[in-house]
Amino acid sequence: MKLIVTLVAALLLGGTVAAQAQTKTPPVRRAAQPKARVVSKGETMKDGFLMKDGKVLETRNAHTGAISTESALVNGTKVQPDGTVMMADGTTVRLQEGDYMSLTGRMTTRAMKAEQDSLQQVQLMKAKGKKKR
Repeated sequence: MKLIVTLVAALLLGGTVAAQAQTKTPPVRRAAQPKARVVSKGETMKDGFLMKDGKVLETRNAHTGAISTESALVNGTKVQPDGTVMMADGTTVRLQEGDYMSLTGRMTTRAMKAEQDSLQQVQLMKAKGKKKR
């Protein structure tokens, strides 16, 4: 009986010693490298529709692509892939190269953009020309 108790005790002690001897040390932690930022190399466009190279490009949530089906806006305006825009009041307009339509249905033509740019340039020139007293 003593022999059996001794064998069982030896096996239990030997098993725990063996289990302790088999444990591995935790791996060495490396410092975390910061993730690279995504930098836009091109011109970014506001959300909306733009006629470029004869295609209507749609930008939503910073993703731009050509549209293939009719898109409806919140105010009832519908934009078609060929550039035809049916306004909420029923009038039809065709987008020209460089024309932009926001997702709320506001249209900005290329001529309007050029006028805004020229007015901004005039304001800059006036600000640079002023002398402080």
